[in-house]
Amino acid sequence: GFIMAIYFPNSELGECACESWRITSNFNGDNNRVGGNGLVNWERSDDVYGGSNLASPYLLSNSGALFSFNITGWYLITYQHYCYMGGGHSRWNEMIMLVSWNSGANFDQHSYSVSNIPNSSSSASSGGGSASNLILGNANTRLAFNISVENNSVTTYGTTNEQMTGFTATLVASENP
Repeated sequence: GFIMAIYFPNSELGECACESWRITSNFNGDNNRVGGNGLVNWERSDDVYGGSNLASPYLLSNSGALFSFNITGWYLITYQHYCYMGGGHSRWNEMIMLVSWNSGANFDQHSYSVSNIPNSSSSASSGGGSASNLILGNANTRLAFNISVENNSVTTYGTTNEQMTGFTATLVASENP
């Protein structure tokens, strides 16, 4: 069918697009550039009615845990970190969104999600944080994530079955003409 553009004062968007990514396994402690050091892998979600509403080109490409943007525009990035541990506490468990404007040569720590695990009993306790941010995705933009925790016994949860730790990129506007 015919797709009609939505017009805003400073932008034009022909089709809304969204894509979800997740880590596929657990890891303990810090993980700087999640997926870039072989501890875990990223996958585009492949659940029923999930993952991406575009067949080609996908919004993002992943190379060594550096995500690049295949379609130029403004993106709302929403991300979440799910973690747990037993027998201790961790006052801060951060997932940090990193954005590069020069193809990955330099990164800005753009935003943080944070949680804590206050329970020091022998049973496991969990924490979770989420955050969102608006960024311009273009040929030079790269997106990556770090995990930083106070207690290296913290386990960050990931699975190939659902999105526990991961992010969703939503194309919300075209770059200003």
